Amino acid sequence: MAVVVLSAWIAITVCMWFAASGSFRTVTRVLQGSDARFAEAAKPLSPDQARVLLRYLTSEINRTYFRVYGWAQLVLGALLLVLLFRQVPRNTADLAIAGAMLALAAVLTFYITPEIVAIGRRIDFVPRDPAPPEMARFRVLHGAFTGLDGAKLLSGLIVLGRWILAR
Repeated sequence: MAVVVLSAWIAITVCMWFAASGSFRTVTRVLQGSDARFAEAAKPLSPDQARVLLRYLTSEINRTYFRVYGWAQLVLGALLLVLLFRQVPRNTADLAIAGAMLALAAVLTFYITPEIVAIGRRIDFVPRDPAPPEMARFRVLHGAFTGLDGAKLLSGLIVLGRWILAR
């Protein structure tokens, strides 16, 4: 069961990276596309207005995904810890790594994600040239999220690899 839980945690992390990295490229693709129905619907808007509107929508969708992702990680992490704690014999290294992963997920869920969301909402409709002053903090938080989430993913892959090699 621990393998299933850890695999699910790894899978949702990979899916989130895919969804988040592709969502803003989709806005560009839609705006550059040749769908006549979209072009007609967007006609009252300037190209810049359509881009801002679609980027805002994408941001809100991503914000929802990241909130749900955070809570899902906390549930999966807690479940994984319980499963590992109940194993006999107990593997302290696996327990410590899973605990560290859960701690990272908690930092991401309770601190970094809410900060990114708050700053993101404040700068959604602010012109980007020149970049708003909050953009630097947004980028730092985004980089911290990516780095910590990457460390968590790598840790999970290490534990999963240990389990596979032990068999």
